[in-house]
Amino acid sequence: MRGKSIIRPFLLRQSFNFRSISSSSQTPLDQNYLISTPKTNSSIPKKPLPVSTPLKLNLSRPFSEYPTHYYSPYLSEPELPPVTPNVVSVKLEEELDTALSKAEGQSVPAVFYFTATWCAPCRLIAPVMGELARRNPHVTIYKVDIDEEALASKLNTLNITAVPTVHFFKEGKKEVEVVGGDVTRIVQTMKKLYGEEELKKDDSQEEINEN
Repeated sequence: MRGKSIIRPFLLRQSFNFRSISSSSQTPLDQNYLISTPKTNSSIPKKPLPVSTPLKLNLSRPFSEYPTHYYSPYLSEPELPPVTPNVVSVKLEEELDTALSKAEGQSVPAVFYFTATWCAPCRLIAPVMGELARRNPHVTIYKVDIDEEALASKLNTLNITAVPTVHFFKEGKKEVEVVGGDVTRIVQTMKKLYGEEELKKDDSQEEINEN
């Protein structure tokens, strides 16, 4: 304790001397300097430089002077794949009755795809149904929009309570019904019912009929 008391006054004196020396070495700050305005620089022009603008500037269409291919890949909407002829949109009750009579009475291979524009799973499987239609041209896919008022009574008869709903018809009867956006089951069912073997059977039957 005694050693600390001896050292402490010595440290206090050293710090006091350092502060006095440092304060005396500094020059006093001129208060007028704080409020004085800087001198103008002669290198900076007093008048602003003129801004060059094109003579023919169309403000309503700023990109009109550019060629179309310059920005079309970024601003244009993507091109949708063409609809295959075996995809038929159904909007009337008579059209749906005719399609069902072909699938049941004439044993035409058909798929009934019940959908809606507001349905997110329907938008998910829409490209899948289009690709299945392209790969199976011998199968007619009927796209039925449940929001069509003319189909309300017929949809109640068919007991369509959810979308998407897919009915697979083969040889005059409904073989499989898939409710929901189960892409794997839809693809597997399509391949199982209307695969390459079925397509070969249809081709051989047409050849027999022609002979």
